[in-house]
Amino acid sequence: MFAHVREQVDSEAMAPRHHRRHLLLLLLLSGSALSACRGESEQERQQKALLKSVQRLLETRECAGCDLTGAQLEGADLEGARLAGATLESAKLARARLRNADLSGAILGGADARGADLRGARVDGASFGAAQFQGAILEGLDLRKVTELPSANFEGANLRGVNLEGASLTGMGGSYRPSERWHAYSVPAGGAWLVRADFTGAKLRFTVLARSNLEGAIFRDADLRDATLTHSNLKDVELQGARLYDATWEDGHKCTSRAKGSCHPAPR
Repeated sequence: MFAHVREQVDSEAMAPRHHRRHLLLLLLLSGSALSACRGESEQERQQKALLKSVQRLLETRECAGCDLTGAQLEGADLEGARLAGATLESAKLARARLRNADLSGAILGGADARGADLRGARVDGASFGAAQFQGAILEGLDLRKVTELPSANFEGANLRGVNLEGASLTGMGGSYRPSERWHAYSVPAGGAWLVRADFTGAKLRFTVLARSNLEGAIFRDADLRDATLTHSNLKDVELQGARLYDATWEDGHKCTSRAKGSCHPAPR
């Protein structure tokens, strides 16, 4: 096509100026059409690469560093899968079996992992930004080195025995933001969505849970010593056996150094 158009340009080099403009426009339109075709081919190539990676993962449970963006993996049996450093952004992982999987350094931003079973998984350095973990099982996981926790949704999740000591579930990406008046210089921060989450026996010492929605959450026998719960929604939380020594309560007051099962304000 280009050769034909160039011949026309050469043969009509002395043609009136408006003719030359017409030929130049034809060249530009031809180039745009070719670029569009190339764009479609690239999209097809990426789709084929994704399908190939998914097939490899399902067959071998080995796909470390793979790009699995948007992969359809609902209900997949990925127990023990090696997915270190993999990109699982917007992946469909609902009800997937990920027990003992290696997800260290993996990116799960926007992934749908509702009802997924992650017991025993390695998640050091993983990113959970805006991921959906409603009803998921994360029991016993060490989440201290997971990034972007505030924006994830853990409603109804099994977080029994998790280790979040010194971690923060409050940040600019936090989805729960209590109604407040902000100063012009303030950076709005929200907390994680943890409605009805089960933190039984969880290690939460020095954990920042400020501004989080913890309505109906279970903290039975959890270690909340020195934790921060300022401006959190603590409606109907269960605190039986929870250690709240020196924790900062929702209204900003400190619990006593022997508070257990409920927060008794420390004398000022």
